[in-house]
Amino acid sequence: MAELTTNLNYLQPTSFKLVLDRQNYPNLEFFCQNVTHPGMLLSAVEVPFRKVAGVPFAGDTLTFNELSANIILDEDMQGYKEMFSWLRRILDTNQESALNRSATVAPTYADITLHILSSHNNTTMQVKYLECVPTSLGDIQFESTSGGTDFITFNASFRFNYFELLEVDSTTGAISNSFSVTTTL
Repeated sequence: MAELTTNLNYLQPTSFKLVLDRQNYPNLEFFCQNVTHPGMLLSAVEVPFRKVAGVPFAGDTLTFNELSANIILDEDMQGYKEMFSWLRRILDTNQESALNRSATVAPTYADITLHILSSHNNTTMQVKYLECVPTSLGDIQFESTSGGTDFITFNASFRFNYFELLEVDSTTGAISNSFSVTTTL
């Protein structure tokens, strides 16, 4: 049985931190401005029945949308160069799993972790996207008529195998998987 939450604080849109493979992509983490957590779709199976177009049954395939991040472009374009190099490496080399990484070759796939922060900036939950691979590097718009403090950003999109919701204990910092299945027969 589900329990009603005792935490009545609303999640703030600025309460997050995105962490990629820090060794290979340190600037993507630092300059990340927003992240769009991908939606999921469980395809229903339509079974025809007398005089009814179809009766929906729960499907058995889960489809994820893409993970998307908007990143501020620094003057040296380091974050953009990191994403560009990642995409070029995918095209130019054999694919390397994150488990098979070596000191000389960066992996093709990388895990990305979204830290959800409390109102006190403590991590309360992590969303860990496993085996991510970049799929698009967005446009950069240079504009001479722009005023003052608008910063140039670019979008980066990723596909992934699946994600895990991990709870973080506020007192010990221990991480536990928050997904549990309860069945009754």
